[in-house]
Amino acid sequence: MARYTGLLLLIFFLINGSGARAQCCTSGNPFISDAEQPALPSRVLTTSLAYRYSHSGSYYLKDGPFRELPFREAAYSNYTELQIGYGVTNWLTVLTDLGYFFNKTLKNPGIDSYSGHGLGDAALYLKFNAYSNSRLRLSISPTIGVKFPVGVFDQEVDNVQLPISVQPSSGGYGYIATIFVSKGIGKIALAGFSSYEYSQLIESDNFYYKYGDQWIGALYFNYQVWKRVGIDLQLRYENRAKSTRENNEIIDASGYHVIFFTPQLTYAFKHNWYISAYADVPIYKYYNSIQMSFGYAVSLRLTKKIDFIALRAGRNSMKKIN
Repeated sequence: MARYTGLLLLIFFLINGSGARAQCCTSGNPFISDAEQPALPSRVLTTSLAYRYSHSGSYYLKDGPFRELPFREAAYSNYTELQIGYGVTNWLTVLTDLGYFFNKTLKNPGIDSYSGHGLGDAALYLKFNAYSNSRLRLSISPTIGVKFPVGVFDQEVDNVQLPISVQPSSGGYGYIATIFVSKGIGKIALAGFSSYEYSQLIESDNFYYKYGDQWIGALYFNYQVWKRVGIDLQLRYENRAKSTRENNEIIDASGYHVIFFTPQLTYAFKHNWYISAYADVPIYKYYNSIQMSFGYAVSLRLTKKIDFIALRAGRNSMKKIN
């Protein structure tokens, strides 16, 4: 009986592979947790370069592992992202980012493995300083944005079409709305954000597919341990609705609810250089039907901040001294 069960499961996954495979690794840029920040002051520029490694190797059915599979898949990726932000005025910040996958791999020993690479998505965001009170150390910053599928899609390797889960680009536009709130209390800062993303229908040479809408909510706790060292603890909830394909067919093996715990350590160097290391650890997972679940991810981000107003004031002071 166990043999027939394994055979039936293998047939099921081959038939439904486009929907059931590696939902943890949907196409497009991954979410990088510390990208959410308050609006920047006027004429302040931030540039950051992030690296992220993610790995997953477990399938879930509802809120528990599903181990009755005749094969053992693993999904992993090496990803980098460049982000630039500029405070145009005290109430408007413009941000842009661009992602690149060194690899995005779905591996199954003994069966065909797939690996994509190349540019992911670009994005443009407008962040508004809706409310800021320095005395209360309270700020509210809503954001609207668009993701552009500028990177590689419909990618083939050795004349084999890659599954949608390992395509570097999302293949369609994404529209995002976010609100970020932060409150300082002594050496402690509390923050939270909520975001909604609507994914456009993908109509390419090989795919007719629409990812379900996504909601993300997170709470941050930041503590300044020493003058140059800060610790962030984050709880993040992600909810993705079910995907659809031709004739509005709903894909049962799609959609999830996941809660992540993300610890982060940041060190501030001289001259406004910052380095952050953090990890995404799923602590609760619920998946519709049988899907590969999110695993762990570790990230490193290097950031440079330039305050042009302060630079100009410093140069003027030097001129007066001379």
